[in-house]
Amino acid sequence: MAGEKILVVDDEVIIRDLCYDVLTTEGYQVTTISDGMAALEELGRSDIDLLITDIKMPEMDGLELFERVKQLSQDIVTVFITGHGTLDTAIESLMRGVDGFLLKPFTQDELLGAVNRAVTRSTLQKENIRLKALIPLFEISKLLVTEIDLAHLFKIITEVLVEEFSVDRVSLMLIDEPSGDLLIRASHGLPADMALKARRRCGEGVSGMVLKHRKPLIISAGKHPDPEVMAVINLEDMPASSMSVPLIGKNKMFGVLNVSKFSGTPFTTSDLQIVLILSSQVVTAMENASLFEDLRENYFRTVQALVAAVEAKDPYTRWHSTNVARYAVAIARDIGMTPSQLEEMHIAAILHDVGKIGISERIISKPGHLNHEEFDIMKDHPAHGIRILEPIGFAPEIINAVYQHHERYDGKGYPQGLAGEEITLAARVLNVADTIDAMLSERPYRSMISGQEVLQELARESGMQFDPRIAESAKSLIEKGLLKLGVHTYYQYAAGTDNGEKKSL
Repeated sequence: MAGEKILVVDDEVIIRDLCYDVLTTEGYQVTTISDGMAALEELGRSDIDLLITDIKMPEMDGLELFERVKQLSQDIVTVFITGHGTLDTAIESLMRGVDGFLLKPFTQDELLGAVNRAVTRSTLQKENIRLKALIPLFEISKLLVTEIDLAHLFKIITEVLVEEFSVDRVSLMLIDEPSGDLLIRASHGLPADMALKARRRCGEGVSGMVLKHRKPLIISAGKHPDPEVMAVINLEDMPASSMSVPLIGKNKMFGVLNVSKFSGTPFTTSDLQIVLILSSQVVTAMENASLFEDLRENYFRTVQALVAAVEAKDPYTRWHSTNVARYAVAIARDIGMTPSQLEEMHIAAILHDVGKIGISERIISKPGHLNHEEFDIMKDHPAHGIRILEPIGFAPEIINAVYQHHERYDGKGYPQGLAGEEITLAARVLNVADTIDAMLSERPYRSMISGQEVLQELARESGMQFDPRIAESAKSLIEKGLLKLGVHTYYQYAAGTDNGEKKSL
């Protein structure tokens, strides 16, 4: 426990010298001063862990010094030196918050015992103060579990460790599935070539040992009581202090988090406990990220199957959903949607006509215009769409975009007759993109229109069918050549042929 800074205040030089000799021999950093005013000046200049002061001194006695010190700092532990004549005063001082006292004359063992008890109390007090200060840190760490971007996750961890522990290096080593080795996937403070080349097998180096035994390690001044750890330390260029923590999930070992610094106070066991808490949050976040990737993969498989089912029912609109998705994402990006919103926009566009699965093929594939009754049936396809998508668990933003993509900005659309910003932004984008591709699609009952006519229609319907901002974005992208309009040629079965030969229209 030696190394703490102790200030001894006594007007008797023999007491000062005795304390200095005994305590420095034990490794404490000792400063001696003869009076209270000089002691206050020293306390203003230096960080002191323990104050040892005589009670009876001229000008400023120990009690007054103690009260003044309490005003300066609540962290300094104080021990009084007292004689028989001031014993009652010493006992009273204990009730006022003094941490201990030495009765003159005292032995070397009595001095060391009082100091050891006081230093232990000082350490505990500082740890409690520190832990209270770290409560906001634990609140921040809760945010880690919702993070699924590994790069951003590591950035959060590094900022916390640098801020709270003044670390010089942080490295996140993850297990390489094919080899089982640890590779650095993210780092802070490491030379680039070291980060690229670093690889540890199970049991190799400090990180490999943590991986092998699945237990954290804290190493200070290149020392550790375990001979196996010391053997590894002797082979590595170790920093002044380091911590290595295993990242263990429910069903797998992810890797090791390493933290180190080259100067300052060595890491303590309480530091390690805090890093262990952070690491547990990191593991949860990584498990969530892995689960999210699995769900997203299944999610897109479902999307692809549903799209294929829609396209199989309507040969006249083959590739329509793909084209609508391309237009919708381009417009959405232009108006400033976030990456996650762009992904939702893409999925909604791919699935916007999925409800046509519930519409008769006779109506979907009808070569001419739909009559009133048939059109009423066709208008049910957004409702069919959400009935298909909701049980699968698609996001509400996607569900709403699919359900509302035939709503008009002027309120004359379907199925709800919503208007303006009552319609979700994604649905308003989807309406424009869907209409652009419909205009470009060649149908049996009309020819495909030109790109210029598309621009004219966007201008004409701005504020009526289309949100003006979205219509303007689409027009601008087309005019700048940033939105390439597709040319669609569809096939239908040739009339009067039984062999299914396809014919270009």
